Amino acid sequence: MTLEANVIRDDAVSRTPEGYDVAVHIAWYRSLPLSCIESITITLGDKSFTSEDVKLKWEGELLPLSALADRTEDWWFVQDALTFQVPDASPVNAGEKTKLAVSLATRIPYIIIGPNFPLVQRTDVEKEVTVQ
Repeated sequence: MTLEANVIRDDAVSRTPEGYDVAVHIAWYRSLPLSCIESITITLGDKSFTSEDVKLKWEGELLPLSALADRTEDWWFVQDALTFQVPDASPVNAGEKTKLAVSLATRIPYIIIGPNFPLVQRTDVEKEVTVQ
């Protein structure tokens, strides 16, 4: 199994009053601080949502991705999914199938590929899922 194969699972999408909650697993073999999340784009069906649209649900908080740069003490553990709130005024009904695509960029702080420049791992995965 590849690291990418684990990013989205069959039950990754749940319908909510705001739209969706999407569970995303890290595409790396080690845990990383939340500050290492550079960007995410989530596509459900034919609707795309960028880092500016989605918010991270974290320990009772709803965080815009722009707020993650200072979260060096909060960790995304390899065994845990992060839940992203995706706003959609007309979400697909629970029980229906939809295409889910996730494009994720994570900074790997301990792999330096240039002067003061860490590796940014870009992961693109797509899967048909059933909305929960």
